[in-house]
Amino acid sequence: MEESAVALGAVHTAHAWGPIVVNRPASAEGRRLKVVAFNACSGRSLDKISIRLRRPPLNHPDIILLSEMDWRLRRSGRRETVAELAADLGMSFAYVGEFGLSSPAGEPVASVGNAILSNRPLTDVRVLPLARTSTRRGILWQLGAPAGLVAKVLMNRRPLAVGVTHLNSRWNPRGRELQIKQYLEGFPAEGPAIVGGDLNTTTADLSSPTSLIKVIALSLMQPRRFRSPQRWEPLFQRLLEAGFDTAGANVAGTATFTPSRLVPPILRPKLDWLALRGLKPVTGSAAVVPARMSLFSPRFSDHDFIMCIVETQADRESNPALPSGRHY
Repeated sequence: MEESAVALGAVHTAHAWGPIVVNRPASAEGRRLKVVAFNACSGRSLDKISIRLRRPPLNHPDIILLSEMDWRLRRSGRRETVAELAADLGMSFAYVGEFGLSSPAGEPVASVGNAILSNRPLTDVRVLPLARTSTRRGILWQLGAPAGLVAKVLMNRRPLAVGVTHLNSRWNPRGRELQIKQYLEGFPAEGPAIVGGDLNTTTADLSSPTSLIKVIALSLMQPRRFRSPQRWEPLFQRLLEAGFDTAGANVAGTATFTPSRLVPPILRPKLDWLALRGLKPVTGSAAVVPARMSLFSPRFSDHDFIMCIVETQADRESNPALPSGRHY
């Protein structure tokens, strides 16, 4: 299969590298898109991720939005995880490293970042810079800063903007609002669009070590806020103002983050989201799928997969709705 690798679009000067893009011929064309988002927790369990994406209900995805994917880092076996996964699934991909390590000459050699996989070629790939706090980079990283990614694909001969972003967990709701505002300022302002990723909607300020005590207290007094964070996270209002809707594309009130199985489900937060503009989710197609191979096997990420099926304008009247949203 012929492949092309090109770097496209604007690159933020805070980054020492631009996006990596590999396009393959379109492998599907239809009036519905299956969209999956997942925080891969470095992609160390790449083989398990690939297998899970081949099983129902995640199988045959059209768009995959990935956070925390390693590129040549030692902890994931020096693998180019995004490239391998895309090749395994026969998909095009775009990847940007947010934080990285450099060679003695200062050249980037390894990174962790975000990716878009698509069964249609990606064009107009752009890196969108986000605000950074002093706690976000950490001791490990030598290069980079927070950044989201956006690209375009052709859906039924119409351009569709697709984006992924990973907001700061060690900040506060206003900080995440600032980040999504900056992300949307660089995002195409018009036309159908899909945005997804780990938005870290904890509803709390986690910028200091003592914040954990407050979070524990909140979880006991207001446990539902962690699974329905819209009221406490102003980033959702920013999305609405930009024309994006999260209703229907996500399973309402269902957590997507499991720091430990010892944490009761009622106290687990909902951190991962899909948002649609100018598109409608198929009713009941939203699902949360645990990141494990079976009920009793260990998790390979502390985040779950989320997914929904998106229909086009022409499809809305002619296709029946699916059952209600599911949590597997």
